[in-house]
Amino acid sequence: MYTTAIGAQPACRLRPALRAEAQLLLEAAKAQSFGKHFVAALLEGLARTLWHAPALVRVIEEWPGDLASAGVIFRLNAGLHALARSGRFPELEVIYAAATTATVPVPLRLDPALALALRDGEDDLLMWLTGPTQTNEVARIAGLAAVLLELSAQHEMPCRLFELGSSAGLNLNLAYYDLCIGGVRVGDAASDVHIAPRWSGRSPRPGKLRIISAEGVDLSPLDVGRPGDAERLHAYVWPGERDRSERLRGAIALAQRLPPRIEQGSAGTWLARQLAAPQAAGERRVVFHSMVLQYLPEAERLSIDRLLAAAGTRAAAERPLVRVGLEWNEGRTAVEVRVTQWDGGPHSGQPRLAARCHPYAEWFEWLGPDD
Repeated sequence: MYTTAIGAQPACRLRPALRAEAQLLLEAAKAQSFGKHFVAALLEGLARTLWHAPALVRVIEEWPGDLASAGVIFRLNAGLHALARSGRFPELEVIYAAATTATVPVPLRLDPALALALRDGEDDLLMWLTGPTQTNEVARIAGLAAVLLELSAQHEMPCRLFELGSSAGLNLNLAYYDLCIGGVRVGDAASDVHIAPRWSGRSPRPGKLRIISAEGVDLSPLDVGRPGDAERLHAYVWPGERDRSERLRGAIALAQRLPPRIEQGSAGTWLARQLAAPQAAGERRVVFHSMVLQYLPEAERLSIDRLLAAAGTRAAAERPLVRVGLEWNEGRTAVEVRVTQWDGGPHSGQPRLAARCHPYAEWFEWLGPDD
């Protein structure tokens, strides 16, 4: 035995956390490449100290599937952030509270704080691993809004928006946000929620953003009227991301005044019901999803593809159907905004790459849905 800041510890690990450590270091490298130095240092620290939570190690080592696709380290990171915000671990709280994206905490200070949280907060962290991810990054709707502007510039008509994997439904309130997208400003200029990602490529064509209804579905929707649900969303924001935290705070406050329409249920089942309802002439149906597909079973993803393709055969110029997805590409090398429009025309049903973007929509490289 030897003694550390949290007491006597075994001299060696009984079971190496090879898979967990490898994934933590991989995610740390990704965070570093995005300029998130605090998160990178945090994940590296977890790779060094994770063995203080043996049950947690076992769950990760035996995870049935791809750790990255399931967002396992992402869930662990959120759970640790929740522990830091809880006030139960003062040293960890101080480290987090002082963090910016550029902060690199000293390992001699960070590691004991992490070890204590892992040991005494292991049950809490296990709960975060077993629960679904629940990000609701509203900046991602800049990609959707840009697509809607482009489509409106081509053929102006109001939209009915349907979101898959809505979480707390914050994206459904996009008409009430102040959006500056590549020099084009739309939405509510008086809003407390400002979304202005860095933009390269041409500006979107300045159509009108007209949304007459917005509703969504989630397997485990959150209700920001409940403090625990709002806190869960805050925990999923990376520590040191102060602009994101403020944007989320504003979006939650707005949703508490204007509750989004979200149903609990399977995305495929819900979408089938929405697409079966008659579509009025002169209205555009838009199905939107962001960073959701990786969490859906393959059978459900294929079902959604088939539902949209079948509904697309009934679409026409006066009743178009549009799918907008902001998701990782197949090799998880880039996040892409892809658009498919069914309108009975020569390009109906053909997916287009409209943009590449940062996973949390800090920047967009805009190509346009018809370029």
